[in-house]
Amino acid sequence: MPRKFISELNGGATIDEVFLVQNKDLRTAKNGSLYIQAQLSDRTGMIDARMWDASTPFFESLGDDTFLKIKGRTEIYQNKVQLIIKQISKTSQDDIKLEDYLPGTEQDVDKMFSELKKIVDSIKQSHLRSLLNLFFSDEDFCKGFCSAPAAVQYHHAFLGGLLEHTLSVAKLGDIIAPLYPGLNRDLLICGIILHDIGKISELCYEKNFHYSDEGQLIGHLISGILMVEEKAKQIDDFPKTLLDLLRHLILSHHGEYEWGSPKLPMTLEALALHYLDNIDAKIHAFDKAISSDKDSSNNWTNYNRMLERKLFKKSHDYV
Repeated sequence: MPRKFISELNGGATIDEVFLVQNKDLRTAKNGSLYIQAQLSDRTGMIDARMWDASTPFFESLGDDTFLKIKGRTEIYQNKVQLIIKQISKTSQDDIKLEDYLPGTEQDVDKMFSELKKIVDSIKQSHLRSLLNLFFSDEDFCKGFCSAPAAVQYHHAFLGGLLEHTLSVAKLGDIIAPLYPGLNRDLLICGIILHDIGKISELCYEKNFHYSDEGQLIGHLISGILMVEEKAKQIDDFPKTLLDLLRHLILSHHGEYEWGSPKLPMTLEALALHYLDNIDAKIHAFDKAISSDKDSSNNWTNYNRMLERKLFKKSHDYV
């Protein structure tokens, strides 16, 4: 049976699904009986849920499990769909498909990863190629790199977002490299592929998208540099200046002090990385703001606080 997603639910639907539990409380009804109030979610939205005639031992037996198997029936209450729970049980993490509960890339992850590997294989400089091969032969790294979002909210904020963003920027780098002979193509591409790897540990994406303790305390720039240094130590005679140039690419790619960059770009490759990274992030953010605006009667989106402007939605109609 295909899964019933929250966005598809109306009143009177029979439910037997695993949900992501955003929060749950044990409350007392007016008649003195206990009930469970919960908010459940999947990748399409959130639904309020209640279980009547609960007990303290039963509630405590559920613990802090993130995912629970819910059986019940939906009803309409105050013009909203809510779920009346008949039964709650624990479920195995092995049965969970995370993409059912958090937004994910619309692209094929395996295909994107294969494309990026081909770009890695095209690098001729032996130390840089060896460094990337160490990363891409690390199963834990690859799993995180293919799963992580690129941001909590701004751009590519979905599972697989880091991979999708990195591949797009790498393709842009390959396009511009032949246009500027002064660019070191191998250094630029290596810097592009590694510039955001610190987000694997900066961001949490098991239940929702938020910053980890490491992300709050250190940030992805420093985490990324530490990851690069760890791998570089495994390569004999990795040139110090080459490592410094690579660290500079990661450290300066935000481009401006006010954007959290400890250093301004000081090499051609660092400057190129900053602008390529920025253009992919900005275009994705613009496209998301336009596509998510469903008001077909208006040529303009509502004011977007993050982008600090309204966006014209109809430019493609004039081509």
